Amino acid sequence: MVAAMDEREGDAIPDGAVVVGIGNSDRDAECLAWAGHSAQRSGSPLHILHAHDLSAELAAIDPVAGNAISLGPDGDLGNTRLLDDTVAAARERWPDVRVTGSQPFVRPEQALIDASRSARLVVVGAARESVLQRFGLGRPALSAAMHAKCPVVIVPQGSRADAEGPVVVGIDGSTHSQAAAERAFWIADLRRVPLIAITTWNVEVVDGVVVTTPGTDAWNAVEAKYRAVADKVVEPLRTRYPEVDCTVEVLRSSPAKAIVERSADAGLIVMGTRGRGGFRGMLLGSVSQQVLETATCPMMVVHAPSVS
Repeated sequence: MVAAMDEREGDAIPDGAVVVGIGNSDRDAECLAWAGHSAQRSGSPLHILHAHDLSAELAAIDPVAGNAISLGPDGDLGNTRLLDDTVAAARERWPDVRVTGSQPFVRPEQALIDASRSARLVVVGAARESVLQRFGLGRPALSAAMHAKCPVVIVPQGSRADAEGPVVVGIDGSTHSQAAAERAFWIADLRRVPLIAITTWNVEVVDGVVVTTPGTDAWNAVEAKYRAVADKVVEPLRTRYPEVDCTVEVLRSSPAKAIVERSADAGLIVMGTRGRGGFRGMLLGSVSQQVLETATCPMMVVHAPSVS
C-alpha cells in the first residue's frame, strides 16, 4: 500500500488541477481522455479521483447472504488497483502532464464538490439509461454540476472525447451567460477552434401583431434587438481574444432545442447557471437541465460569480 501511495504522489489535489472522477465504469475512458487532453492543452495538473462510499458498502452487508465489504488485491478497502493502473496509464499517455490520484472514502458527489474548491475544472461522466428516459445524469454528475465551485464538464456516454468541432455557448445577456461566454472564448482560443454564440427568441409582438414571417421589417427588428444583447457580451471578448472566429446566431427557437441541435457537430457546449444556494440551489436552470439531458457532446456548466 505504501508503494502504491508513493506512485500516486499522495492524496493531495494540486491547486488548479483538472480533476476527473472515475468509478470502474465504461465511461471512465471517455472522461479520462477529455480531462487528460484538457490538462495537456492548458498546462494544468491532472488529478484522478476514485471515491469509495464506505457507508454504502456497510449498508449493503447481509449476514445471511454472507457478503462483506469489498477489499482490494492487497486486502485494502476499495479498489486501489483501479486507481493505480489508471494513474500509470495516464502518465504514459500524457508524459508532460503531472498526474496524481486519490481515493477518498466519501460519496463520489461529495468528493467532486470538495475537489472543486481548489480545482480548475471537474470532469465527470453521465450514463444513458434508455431512449425513453434519455439519460439520467446520475447523482455524482448532477450534484457536481449544481454545487461545484469551479466549472464542471459532464461527458455523456458515447460522446466524443476529442476537441474537434466548434465551442457552442448560449447567451441571454444574464450574468451567468456572461461567465459562460468568457469561459467559452478562453477555451476556443486555447483549442484554436471556432466559437458559436447562440441567442434565441420565441414569441414577439410588434405593433400588436405576433411576429411570424422571416424577412419582414418586424422580424428583422426583433432579430436586431436580440443580436444587440448578444453583441454586448461578445464584442469585448472579441477584443480580448482577436484570434477566435466567433459567429453570433439569432434563432427563433427554444434555447435548449437550438443548442442541442448544435451539439451534434460541436466539440463542447458551454452553459451558465445561476448557482443559487440553499434549497433553490438544488435545481439547475431549466435550459441547462434540458441540454444536459439531450446533448450529444460534452457540456461545461459555469456558475456565475457569487454576489456578496
